[in-house]
Amino acid sequence: MRGMNLSEFATLPNSLDECVNLYSERLPADDARWPHVSLLLTAYVAWPNDEARRDSFVATYLARSEASAQTALKGMPTETHEKIAFESFGGIGAVAEPAFDHLLEKITPVQRRWSWVADIFHLIVDMAYDDRIVLRRGSSVSKAIDLCEIERGFPGHSQLRKAWSESRDVAHLITASAHLAHSGLANTATAKEASILKAIWIAPDAVLALAAGFQHFGLQPKSIRGELPILRPDKLWRIPPGLVPEPFIVFRRLTETQLAFLDTRRAPKKYTARAR
Repeated sequence: MRGMNLSEFATLPNSLDECVNLYSERLPADDARWPHVSLLLTAYVAWPNDEARRDSFVATYLARSEASAQTALKGMPTETHEKIAFESFGGIGAVAEPAFDHLLEKITPVQRRWSWVADIFHLIVDMAYDDRIVLRRGSSVSKAIDLCEIERGFPGHSQLRKAWSESRDVAHLITASAHLAHSGLANTATAKEASILKAIWIAPDAVLALAAGFQHFGLQPKSIRGELPILRPDKLWRIPPGLVPEPFIVFRRLTETQLAFLDTRRAPKKYTARAR
């Protein structure tokens, strides 16, 4: 079992409306209230299974912050000849800046795939909570991917499956951030993929509050015998116990097109064979 090393907040929002209001209020200022928590969340989401990249991202960010602090104190006496020489070539900032920029470049192309993962997971939740349809074997990753494929602008099955596989262990965080971003930008023409990252940075408390509900849902064993939970208990990056005392789930109403598709969808032959 993997748990995230996050600082506890004094209070966290306990409803969707409160989460959205916090994000919307902070959005104009574009201010990171808890940069250390946001930094760690970004690292987990971007590199869930690459510890070296996570550590490098956090270390270079902190190094860059230290370089900024040193710049503010410029003019104070230096201690050694070696330090003077190091500072004459730009100091720690000269090392941290390009390293951090390089890691940010690695995150940029991943952000679009985050939106796919968010749609997949949220559709799984939506199917589970929509009482207008009864699904054979319940809601699932495969059904959600099929729904994503029929939506305009989505890539093919293999790309969606690959994105899910790569980010499954942080899907609760990604889905929470995406829902928060889209809710906060509901009055704008479009909601950019980059707003997922922005939600993490300006409202990590709201992201964690929403993610706790998705985490709780994803870890519940399915009612069908032999079916594993949607999220993997041994690999999921879990929100620390007690951080969100009363998790709540956010689900949406399926469209008529989605309902019609699910109504006509047939189970794969391998499942039909087992049923016999």
